[in-house]
Amino acid sequence: MHLLERYSLSTGLKIENPEINAQFYPVVSDKYVVFHTSAKDNLRDYDYWNEVKLMLQPLFEKHGITTVQIGLEKDPTINCDIDLRGQTTINQMAYVIRRCDYFIGVDSFPAHLAGHYNKKMLSVYANSYVACVRPYWGNPENQKLIETHRPNGEKPSFSFEENPKTINRLKPDEISKEFCDLVDPEFKAQIPSVSYIGPKYTIEQFEIVPDFPYQIKHPNLFIRMDMLHNEDNLAQSLEASPASIITNKPIDKELLNSSRIKLINYVADEFDENFVNNIRERGIDMHLICTNKINLKQQRVKFFDYKVIPYDEESKLSESKEKISEEVIKNSRIASRKKVFKNNQQYNSHYESNSFENIDDIFLDLDWIMLYNICK
Repeated sequence: MHLLERYSLSTGLKIENPEINAQFYPVVSDKYVVFHTSAKDNLRDYDYWNEVKLMLQPLFEKHGITTVQIGLEKDPTINCDIDLRGQTTINQMAYVIRRCDYFIGVDSFPAHLAGHYNKKMLSVYANSYVACVRPYWGNPENQKLIETHRPNGEKPSFSFEENPKTINRLKPDEISKEFCDLVDPEFKAQIPSVSYIGPKYTIEQFEIVPDFPYQIKHPNLFIRMDMLHNEDNLAQSLEASPASIITNKPIDKELLNSSRIKLINYVADEFDENFVNNIRERGIDMHLICTNKINLKQQRVKFFDYKVIPYDEESKLSESKEKISEEVIKNSRIASRKKVFKNNQQYNSHYESNSFENIDDIFLDLDWIMLYNICK
């Protein structure tokens, strides 16, 4: 039963077509699609709208469709032609949706508005059955309502929180192909096919290999002293931006006085006690990561005040190779939000920065990567 019908049954009130006071808002386009990508509950927020929008961009260009994003100012941008986040009242938003040709979004009030105005629309659902929360009004033939995958008879969570979010089980190519049915079904053949998305793919991270005094500013910046130990370049990069450090060797204690060090990941077979004490005395957040199984117990006893985390590169490689085959990787294109700065250049992965010579670089970074193929 739809929630609206349940409310009607409980209250004795009749369900009637709503009257909505839409107020004019200027949208300088005669043909446009509205994106609404965020809901009140984070678990309904799909994390791959950027990928959906990029996959559909050639379709929009072919049919002269302008892209418009609505929502709150704090909602993540997907770089639409017109950005109305935080710019409209609810009544003005209703006008924007009433005038649109297509709607794409999450389970939210704007999706119900699009249904009321009988727009060709696509919406995604996770924590409830579609039948219970779908737009009550509008022609179902104009609606693509996609419920997330629930294997083995799994039921919706009916929760306000999920970790990990089940909505992200939907791949962006699935959503894109469903939307093509509303505009140009033949265009589905041109949508890229996604074979894998890592759990950290949506997290943007910059990593510097300090072979140059990079002046990079980013809120999630890591300096890879474990790949090249150059303290002069480290100091200059820290002057440009606060950063976290990954190191397998002690760093000069004078450098540790910098207030711009956010975190130190100390990765080693065994840890230098003086270095650990120097970090602690300066109040810097620290992770001790032990790479030697034999030494792990001894290091945990020696540094019992800290959580010593085990890390085995061979185990990590084996785990990654169980998720995806080497053949699939070699035949796929790679997208990643992890950017690597090396040789005074920017790369999209360590695999690329190392001239594509060692495919293990991909397996070690698999959590950050999306693999896809362009349709021929």
